[in-house]
Amino acid sequence: MDNHEFFELQEIVSKYYQIGELVGYEKDTLGIYNTGYAIDTAINGRKSRYFLRKYRKGRREVEIRFEHSVVNHLVSKNFELVAPIISTRDGKTYVKQFEEGSNGDSGVGVFYTVFEFIQGDVTHIYVNPGFSDKVLRNVAVVLARFHEAVADLNPAGRRYEPGIIELLPKIARTAENCANEPERTELNDYLLENRSLVHRTIDRTLQAVDSREYEKMLHLVIHGDYHPGNMKFKNDTVVGLFDLDWSKVEARCYDVALALILFCTPWEGKGDGDLQLGKTITFLNVYQNTLSRNKEIGPLSDVELRYLPHMISASNIYLLDWQIADYSRDPEEYLRYLKHTVRIMRWLDGRDNRDKLEKLIMMIDNVPCDTMVGRV
Repeated sequence: MDNHEFFELQEIVSKYYQIGELVGYEKDTLGIYNTGYAIDTAINGRKSRYFLRKYRKGRREVEIRFEHSVVNHLVSKNFELVAPIISTRDGKTYVKQFEEGSNGDSGVGVFYTVFEFIQGDVTHIYVNPGFSDKVLRNVAVVLARFHEAVADLNPAGRRYEPGIIELLPKIARTAENCANEPERTELNDYLLENRSLVHRTIDRTLQAVDSREYEKMLHLVIHGDYHPGNMKFKNDTVVGLFDLDWSKVEARCYDVALALILFCTPWEGKGDGDLQLGKTITFLNVYQNTLSRNKEIGPLSDVELRYLPHMISASNIYLLDWQIADYSRDPEEYLRYLKHTVRIMRWLDGRDNRDKLEKLIMMIDNVPCDTMVGRV
């Protein structure tokens, strides 16, 4: 146990919360951006467990308010898979402190939040998660339920990240600048090697999207990072959904497309990066059926389905941007991510593959579906 960490957590718990005395903690080793801890507290000998998040430096307060308004709304809608936020002594959803800067000034704001602890296991990870069709059906239901629950949400605060259509040209410039950097890394060399594919993919995606038509599609708060590593499971059932700090207002079909990339592409062998069409149709059938009786948002519309292949491409490009930005965190691991993303890009670049995907998606309403599952 790190004494500095313990005293830091102890100060937050004792000064700002009424959840007892800190008696132990375990650091979350899976988090990338924020630092998380499973903390144990005690009141009169009775122990309780919570999850304490220390947000990454540079996180804007208004974005935390946005995220917390999403969590609180989901809790109010009885979406039992998210962990409720524990209020501070003065009724706030987060603690704000200042870390001293290098020149002795007050530095930047650092934020902490305590959540109830979700029981369950992180049994499926971001890389090559390896799950059954039963799990795939379950996560499709959860995404549909998430969209259903946030459909009437008017979030507080704001998320500063632009929508994907505005981001695509910026990502093209980022990839080009990275490929041309004079100091060479394996990342730079790999981007330079695949420069034409990256630019061709971005150009094709932008040309396929009519911005006015896109803006008319259903927009709501999306999860924005819906992958198996952000879930807890008991056997094949999702029992927890977390990491909503990537959520923002965006086209609903983009969130579905990103989920398809993250759940329906293998990471190993000759099929690495191939979009598995069987898994894709299973996911979509379950998503559509789960929302078939919802009068507020309903299943994906014909327009959303028509745009879905382009959003699949766009969401994959978004992952490329993340991998470039965070490459220095772990060059070996992020190069693996990047190569997987480029292989997906190469699969989507094949005209025959795109034709099969488009035909499959447009036939979805006519495909008999025996994949309807109950609410989890």
